[in-house]
Amino acid sequence: MYPVSNHMVAVLVFNVLVSISIPVLLFIVFKKRYGCMVRSFFYGAATFVIFALVLEQIVHLLVFRSAVGATIGQNIWLYALYGGAMAGLFEESGRFIVFSTLMKKRMDRDHDALMFASGHGGIEVIIIFTMAMAVNLYYAVMAKLGRADLLLASMATPQRMGVEAVLTSLSTTRAPFYLLGLVERCIAVVLHMSFSVLVWFGVKERPRRYLYPLAILLHAAVDATAVVLSQSGVSALLIELLLILLSVLYALLARHVWRARSAVPE
Repeated sequence: MYPVSNHMVAVLVFNVLVSISIPVLLFIVFKKRYGCMVRSFFYGAATFVIFALVLEQIVHLLVFRSAVGATIGQNIWLYALYGGAMAGLFEESGRFIVFSTLMKKRMDRDHDALMFASGHGGIEVIIIFTMAMAVNLYYAVMAKLGRADLLLASMATPQRMGVEAVLTSLSTTRAPFYLLGLVERCIAVVLHMSFSVLVWFGVKERPRRYLYPLAILLHAAVDATAVVLSQSGVSALLIELLLILLSVLYALLARHVWRARSAVPE
């Protein structure tokens, strides 16, 4: 038996609804208020899928099959630096390429950088968080209906072990803990906005091209920091607070760049 609380079910439903709303609301705001190009949103979503979920994963597969990958995997610092560097390199390079080509003619419409970020961060929220929360909600409902054991009995051993771990977590973890994942995804969206602004103006003005490698560096730094802290016994709440602080600092930097370079009044 897995005694999943009503509070847990409510939190999971809340997570699913809010996480779906994030990209939808951002899309509506930037389309209706700023007249952004609809394609910018989908360019952002496609960029995340192609560069982060396909190309970056191919590189990881090749690296971790090698002796170098084995060394990296045995050292948390190397692993964090490698993972952060790859995430920054692929995602920011994806932005740079798309801004330089498909969105080149929109360089006079700076808000399209934010519409792009909405798609980029939005699809990440859906794939990484919303889908996981929806699956968790399904298992939680099955547990509430008393059908968890029947569900487990129909599964092969490897899958059953994974689902048992999920059900155990849902029945033993305090419900508010699951809200931290939503907070993390909101932080990620803010970071995507900030990085998109930096890369956008790095493309727009050649003298400011340094903003592109700066975005890679900042992206790598925040990802590496999260990995190291998560493996160092630091509480999840403290990690999220630090990430919030970093996201605010990055957003202030992006705002400074925007106000100094944007052709569009705020």
